[in-house]
Amino acid sequence: MIFKPQEIAVITYDTPHRKTQDVLFQLKAKAYQNVTVLALPFVHRENPFKPIYAHRPSKAIDVSPKDLCERLIYGFKTVNVDEIKPWLDEHKPQFIIIAGAGLLPDDLVESHKLINAHPGWLPLVRGLDSLKWAIHDQKKLGVTCHFVDSTADAGFLIEQREIPIYKNDTFHSVAYRQYETEIEMLVSSIELIPEMTTFLPLSSTESEPTRRMPKAIEEKLMQDFEAYKNKFASE
Repeated sequence: MIFKPQEIAVITYDTPHRKTQDVLFQLKAKAYQNVTVLALPFVHRENPFKPIYAHRPSKAIDVSPKDLCERLIYGFKTVNVDEIKPWLDEHKPQFIIIAGAGLLPDDLVESHKLINAHPGWLPLVRGLDSLKWAIHDQKKLGVTCHFVDSTADAGFLIEQREIPIYKNDTFHSVAYRQYETEIEMLVSSIELIPEMTTFLPLSSTESEPTRRMPKAIEEKLMQDFEAYKNKFASE
Protein backbone atom coordinates (compact mmCIF):
# COMPACT_ATOMS: atom_id res chain seq x y z
CA MET A 1 0.00 0.00 0.00
CA ILE A 2 1.33 3.46 -0.89
CA PHE A 3 1.97 5.67 2.13
CA LYS A 4 -0.36 8.67 1.92
CA PRO A 5 1.03 11.72 3.75
CA GLN A 6 -1.11 14.38 5.35
CA GLU A 7 0.21 17.10 3.09
CA ILE A 8 2.71 17.65 0.26
CA ALA A 9 4.01 21.09 -0.70
CA VAL A 10 5.44 21.75 -4.16
CA ILE A 11 7.61 24.85 -4.59
CA THR A 12 7.73 26.19 -8.12
CA TYR A 13 7.23 29.23 -10.37
CA ASP A 14 3.99 31.05 -11.05
CA THR A 15 4.06 30.29 -14.76
CA PRO A 16 3.27 27.27 -16.95
CA HIS A 17 6.26 25.03 -16.28
CA ARG A 18 6.89 21.61 -17.80
CA LYS A 19 8.68 20.02 -14.84
CA THR A 20 6.01 21.20 -12.41
CA GLN A 21 3.23 19.88 -14.60
CA ASP A 22 4.90 16.49 -14.89
CA VAL A 23 5.43 16.27 -11.12
CA LEU A 24 1.80 17.19 -10.42
CA PHE A 25 0.50 14.70 -12.99
CA GLN A 26 2.52 11.90 -11.39
CA LEU A 27 1.35 12.86 -7.90
CA LYS A 28 -2.24 12.72 -9.11
CA ALA A 29 -1.69 9.41 -10.90
CA LYS A 30 -0.39 7.96 -7.64
CA ALA A 31 -3.53 9.19 -5.83
CA TYR A 32 -1.90 11.81 -3.65
CA GLN A 33 -4.67 14.24 -2.77
CA ASN A 34 -3.50 16.80 -0.21
CA VAL A 35 -1.06 18.76 -2.37
CA THR A 36 -0.44 22.51 -2.30
CA VAL A 37 1.61 24.41 -4.86
CA LEU A 38 3.56 27.41 -3.56
CA ALA A 39 4.18 29.55 -6.63
CA LEU A 40 7.01 32.08 -6.72
CA PRO A 41 7.03 35.08 -9.07
CA PHE A 42 8.62 34.25 -12.40
CA VAL A 43 10.74 36.95 -14.03
CA HIS A 44 10.95 36.78 -17.81
CA ARG A 45 14.40 37.89 -18.93
CA GLU A 46 14.71 40.23 -21.87
CA ASN A 47 17.66 38.28 -23.28
CA PRO A 48 17.36 34.73 -21.95
CA PHE A 49 20.28 32.37 -22.38
CA LYS A 50 19.84 30.22 -25.49
CA PRO A 51 22.01 27.10 -25.62
CA ILE A 52 23.13 25.52 -28.85
CA TYR A 53 21.68 22.17 -27.74
CA ALA A 54 18.60 22.28 -25.52
CA HIS A 55 18.61 19.28 -23.22
CA ARG A 56 15.56 19.88 -21.02
CA PRO A 57 11.93 19.52 -22.17
CA SER A 58 10.59 23.05 -22.06
CA LYS A 59 7.19 23.08 -23.79
CA ALA A 60 4.52 23.23 -21.10
CA ILE A 61 0.76 23.04 -21.47
CA ASP A 62 -0.48 26.62 -21.73
CA VAL A 63 -2.44 26.53 -18.49
CA SER A 64 -1.65 28.69 -15.48
CA PRO A 65 -0.48 26.87 -12.33
CA LYS A 66 -3.56 28.14 -10.50
CA ASP A 67 -5.97 26.76 -13.11
CA LEU A 68 -4.07 23.47 -13.29
CA CYS A 69 -4.27 23.06 -9.51
CA GLU A 70 -8.01 23.77 -9.57
CA ARG A 71 -8.49 21.05 -12.19
CA LEU A 72 -6.36 18.58 -10.26
CA ILE A 73 -8.15 19.56 -7.02
CA TYR A 74 -4.88 20.71 -5.46
CA GLY A 75 -4.23 23.77 -3.34
CA PHE A 76 -2.50 26.80 -4.78
CA LYS A 77 -0.91 29.87 -3.24
CA THR A 78 1.25 32.61 -4.73
CA VAL A 79 4.14 33.52 -2.44
CA ASN A 80 7.23 35.62 -2.28
CA VAL A 81 10.34 33.73 -1.24
CA ASP A 82 10.22 35.13 2.31
CA GLU A 83 6.66 33.84 2.73
CA ILE A 84 7.53 30.18 2.14
CA LYS A 85 9.03 29.47 5.57
CA PRO A 86 6.09 30.96 7.55
CA TRP A 87 3.64 28.93 5.45
CA LEU A 88 5.63 25.73 6.00
CA ASP A 89 5.98 26.49 9.71
CA GLU A 90 2.21 26.82 9.99
CA HIS A 91 1.07 23.93 7.79
CA LYS A 92 3.93 21.49 8.52
CA PRO A 93 3.69 19.40 5.32
CA GLN A 94 5.35 16.03 5.59
CA PHE A 95 7.07 16.40 2.23
CA ILE A 96 8.29 19.50 0.39
CA ILE A 97 9.28 19.04 -3.25
CA ILE A 98 11.23 21.60 -5.27
CA ALA A 99 9.88 21.53 -8.83
CA GLY A 100 11.24 24.93 -9.84
CA ALA A 101 13.10 27.57 -7.86
CA GLY A 102 16.29 29.56 -7.78
CA LEU A 103 18.48 29.82 -4.71
CA LEU A 104 16.36 29.64 -1.56
CA PRO A 105 17.16 31.41 1.74
CA ASP A 106 19.47 29.62 4.16
CA ASP A 107 16.98 29.82 7.03
CA LEU A 108 14.40 28.03 4.87
CA VAL A 109 16.61 25.14 3.75
CA GLU A 110 18.09 24.73 7.23
CA SER A 111 14.71 24.57 8.99
CA HIS A 112 12.78 22.36 6.54
CA LYS A 113 13.68 19.22 4.59
CA LEU A 114 13.30 20.30 0.98
CA ILE A 115 13.50 17.52 -1.62
CA ASN A 116 15.38 18.23 -4.84
CA ALA A 117 16.34 16.05 -7.81
CA HIS A 118 19.63 17.13 -9.37
CA PRO A 119 20.27 15.98 -12.96
CA GLY A 120 23.77 14.79 -12.18
CA TRP A 121 25.70 12.28 -10.08
CA LEU A 122 26.55 14.14 -6.87
CA PRO A 123 29.08 15.05 -5.71
CA LEU A 124 30.95 14.49 -8.99
CA VAL A 125 28.86 16.86 -11.11
CA ARG A 126 27.36 19.92 -9.42
CA GLY A 127 25.85 23.10 -10.83
CA LEU A 128 24.29 24.02 -14.15
CA ASP A 129 24.29 22.03 -17.41
CA SER A 130 25.29 18.93 -15.45
CA LEU A 131 24.49 16.49 -18.26
CA LYS A 132 26.61 18.42 -20.74
CA TRP A 133 29.54 18.79 -18.35
CA ALA A 134 29.39 15.09 -17.40
CA ILE A 135 29.64 14.15 -21.08
CA HIS A 136 32.42 16.66 -21.73
CA ASP A 137 34.40 15.51 -18.68
CA GLN A 138 33.52 11.80 -19.15
CA LYS A 139 31.90 11.45 -15.74
CA LYS A 140 29.05 9.18 -14.69
CA LEU A 141 25.57 10.18 -15.88
CA GLY A 142 22.92 10.09 -13.20
CA VAL A 143 20.23 11.74 -11.11
CA THR A 144 20.58 12.45 -7.39
CA CYS A 145 17.56 12.98 -5.16
CA HIS A 146 18.54 14.75 -1.95
CA PHE A 147 17.55 17.04 0.87
CA VAL A 148 19.07 20.43 0.08
CA ASP A 149 21.15 22.57 2.40
CA SER A 150 22.68 26.02 2.07
CA THR A 151 25.42 24.73 -0.25
CA ALA A 152 24.66 24.31 -3.95
CA ASP A 153 23.90 20.70 -4.90
CA ALA A 154 24.93 19.20 -1.58
CA GLY A 155 22.85 18.25 1.48
CA PHE A 156 21.81 14.68 2.30
CA LEU A 157 21.35 11.77 -0.06
CA ILE A 158 17.95 10.15 -0.57
CA GLU A 159 18.57 8.15 -3.75
CA GLN A 160 20.84 7.99 -6.78
CA ARG A 161 20.25 6.33 -10.12
CA GLU A 162 22.75 5.95 -12.92
CA ILE A 163 21.44 6.82 -16.38
CA PRO A 164 22.22 4.01 -18.84
CA ILE A 165 23.54 4.86 -22.27
CA TYR A 166 23.20 2.61 -25.32
CA LYS A 167 24.96 2.45 -28.65
CA ASN A 168 21.85 3.59 -30.55
CA ASP A 169 21.29 6.59 -28.28
CA THR A 170 21.31 10.18 -29.40
CA PHE A 171 22.24 13.03 -27.09
CA HIS A 172 18.58 13.99 -26.81
CA SER A 173 17.36 10.46 -26.06
CA VAL A 174 19.80 10.34 -23.13
CA ALA A 175 18.75 13.81 -21.99
CA TYR A 176 15.07 12.84 -22.00
CA ARG A 177 15.80 9.58 -20.18
CA GLN A 178 17.54 11.60 -17.50
CA TYR A 179 14.64 14.05 -17.27
CA GLU A 180 12.05 11.27 -16.91
CA THR A 181 14.14 9.69 -14.16
CA GLU A 182 14.36 13.02 -12.37
CA ILE A 183 10.57 13.41 -12.26
CA GLU A 184 10.06 9.80 -11.20
CA MET A 185 12.60 10.11 -8.37
CA LEU A 186 11.05 13.30 -7.00
CA VAL A 187 7.67 11.63 -6.67
CA SER A 188 8.95 8.24 -5.51
CA SER A 189 10.95 9.92 -2.73
CA ILE A 190 7.64 10.30 -0.87
CA GLU A 191 7.42 6.51 -0.59
CA LEU A 192 11.14 5.98 -0.06
CA ILE A 193 11.91 8.46 2.74
CA PRO A 194 9.68 6.91 5.46
CA GLU A 195 11.52 3.60 5.00
CA MET A 196 14.96 5.18 5.49
CA THR A 197 16.82 5.66 8.75
CA THR A 198 20.07 7.21 7.49
CA PHE A 199 20.68 10.00 5.01
CA LEU A 200 24.34 10.24 4.06
CA PRO A 201 25.87 13.72 3.64
CA LEU A 202 26.89 14.77 0.15
CA SER A 203 30.32 16.34 -0.19
CA SER A 204 30.54 19.97 -1.25
CA THR A 205 34.33 19.88 -1.69
CA GLU A 206 34.84 17.04 -4.19
CA SER A 207 33.87 19.24 -7.14
CA GLU A 208 33.06 22.87 -7.87
CA PRO A 209 29.60 23.88 -9.15
CA THR A 210 29.61 24.42 -12.90
CA ARG A 211 28.18 27.39 -14.78
CA ARG A 212 26.35 27.35 -18.09
CA MET A 213 28.50 25.65 -20.68
CA PRO A 214 30.25 28.25 -22.86
CA LYS A 215 29.26 27.99 -26.48
CA ALA A 216 32.87 27.52 -27.55
CA ILE A 217 32.80 24.21 -25.64
CA GLU A 218 29.17 23.40 -26.43
CA GLU A 219 29.90 23.59 -30.16
CA LYS A 220 31.87 20.35 -29.77
CA LEU A 221 29.31 18.63 -27.56
CA MET A 222 28.10 16.18 -30.20
CA GLN A 223 31.67 15.02 -30.83
CA ASP A 224 32.11 14.68 -27.05
CA PHE A 225 28.88 12.68 -26.89
CA GLU A 226 29.99 10.24 -29.57
CA ALA A 227 33.30 9.75 -27.76
CA TYR A 228 31.44 9.22 -24.49
CA LYS A 229 29.07 6.74 -26.10
CA ASN A 230 31.90 4.79 -27.69
CA LYS A 231 33.57 4.48 -24.30
CA PHE A 232 30.61 3.78 -22.01
CA ALA A 233 27.59 2.58 -24.01
CA SER A 234 26.02 -0.83 -23.50
CA GLU A 235 24.54 -2.87 -26.35
